Amino acid sequence: MEFSPHLVRRILALTLVLLVSACATKPPIDRLATISRDELLSGAALGISPDAQGVDVDVLAVNDDMRAFLASHVPASINDKQKVEAILAGLLEEGLDLRYNNFKTYTAEEAFYQKEGNCLSFTNLFVALARSAGVEAEFQAVDIPPSWSLDGSTYMNNKHLNVIVNLTGRNQIIDFDMSSFDLDYHHYSISDEAALAQFHNNLGVYWLGQQDLSLSFLHFRKALSLEKRTGYFWTNLGTLYRRAGFPYRAEAAFLYAVDVDDDATAQSNLARLYDELNEPELSAYYAAQVELFRRKNPYYLYDLAQKAYAQKDYEEVRQLMLIATRRRDDEHTFHRLLGLGYMQTGQLDKAKAQFIRAADLATNDIQREQYNHKLELLAAR
Repeated sequence: MEFSPHLVRRILALTLVLLVSACATKPPIDRLATISRDELLSGAALGISPDAQGVDVDVLAVNDDMRAFLASHVPASINDKQKVEAILAGLLEEGLDLRYNNFKTYTAEEAFYQKEGNCLSFTNLFVALARSAGVEAEFQAVDIPPSWSLDGSTYMNNKHLNVIVNLTGRNQIIDFDMSSFDLDYHHYSISDEAALAQFHNNLGVYWLGQQDLSLSFLHFRKALSLEKRTGYFWTNLGTLYRRAGFPYRAEAAFLYAVDVDDDATAQSNLARLYDELNEPELSAYYAAQVELFRRKNPYYLYDLAQKAYAQKDYEEVRQLMLIATRRRDDEHTFHRLLGLGYMQTGQLDKAKAQFIRAADLATNDIQREQYNHKLELLAAR
């Protein structure tokens, strides 16, 4: 997969010889200066007018049907907490019976009529209705821990959106897909503008998949007009140019992605692009950067350690997880696996310390109970 859709960015990591990984240095690149960001965003090479719009939309618009829905499900006299509960009941149960569909990105109005959508669609609809009902609601981004394919070649860095509601001094999180959310995950409020940029990026990816390069470009350009320093937006634009047969415009867009956000997907795409352009030095450099990224990422090390544990290579588990916990100390699952590695190698005091740390970091009673059970087993030895 070349592009990075909303909620998912894939990095195709390349296997390198040790010499290349250790010694590759960045070669000089002169072509970038000849293709400016403004030129990439003009669309001239694709035959698109720089003034072409066609994708402007109000994702939070509320119409008369939606106001009637609120009037029938959300009494004006109840408090904000009750309004939130009433809106949710109306959307998920007695009213719309909204269905989750990861492939559909809709405005609030579209989600209301289609009765389906992904996390962004639901979030648009809930925020629009909540605000119309007088409830303070904001978009919230959630960084889901990255995951890896079974062969370790594909990296997925997930982005999820939900709602945060202010209820008289305390926040309540509203999420359509709770399987994609955990209080352990890093989450933070984002502006309406940033959420709108994600909306256009989603649609750019969708239309790219439908082979409508013009419409895809207009959505990517709109996303970048709102958030120019989001690396994977530039990566997606580069993928579009590559598919359209403009490799040097693709190169420029990928390089901008690396410049603004050190985007690893762009680096992987550059490695492949330079290989096709018969520029082995540049290809090797960016392939080495991707490999370095893999080895530095604690989640990749965790993935390797899980496989080592399944193969009963407990010393390898311990070595990998010592590095992973040094790089990220606030993941309870990392300390759990390190504790298991210590337990299997007979280092029970160290295992106990790791399970205690994991229990301290746990955010729910089920997790704590699991770690306390591990401690009980150690005490019985």
